[in-house]
Amino acid sequence: MSSFVMSDEYPMLCNAVYNIGYDIVPSDKILQFHKPEQRHIDMQMLKINNDIFLLKECTELRKKLDNRGYSIIFCKNNITKYYPSFVALNCLYIGGKLYGREDAIDNSVKKYCSNNNIEIVNVNQGYTRCSTAVIGKNAAITADTTIYEALKNNDIDVLKIDSGNIKLEGYNYGFIGGACTILDDNTLIFFGDAKTHPNYPVIEKFCIIHNVKILNLIENSPLIDIGGAIKI
Repeated sequence: MSSFVMSDEYPMLCNAVYNIGYDIVPSDKILQFHKPEQRHIDMQMLKINNDIFLLKECTELRKKLDNRGYSIIFCKNNITKYYPSFVALNCLYIGGKLYGREDAIDNSVKKYCSNNNIEIVNVNQGYTRCSTAVIGKNAAITADTTIYEALKNNDIDVLKIDSGNIKLEGYNYGFIGGACTILDDNTLIFFGDAKTHPNYPVIEKFCIIHNVKILNLIENSPLIDIGGAIKI
């Protein structure tokens, strides 16, 4: 059975993912993060092809990922409670390029990209991954203008939506990338109900264009930014 690495703070969402056929690998609790983000996997882990980058603080998660066929690379930098140090792995890999706030990206990731001829595209938004919903190899959704422009300039088909309307405890709102994840090549799952988002009609149309169907895990519930989920 395939698995998703994700926060286990929302049992109803975990049960919904399990009921569609996937195990849950709980993320770690990173005390250096702000409390609402302490279990957000898009802050702890970055997956590029069959290589996984982990914060050095993720000691328990490291054990859970053993023997799964991935190369595990620990971050070189220490995480602090100050931005932008804690977005060292909050990067977006799409279309063969890595997008992120370059001065915050961990040195291990930069070295890997250099060795594997992966271009790093600098954006101002440090929360790059959680600000972006990837719906295909060359398609994404974001509310962030700098990410939108960077993706568009690199031949990614990108939909710009409005900010807000996504719950994240302790903040005014969360981000679209943290409120969904790709289940497979043809299915995008939302943590909550995407129909509650005012931009749902254009989101749905964009997904249809890319042959992706939407699966809402909790009907009639606001979208929740849980830090996304990473399939392994």
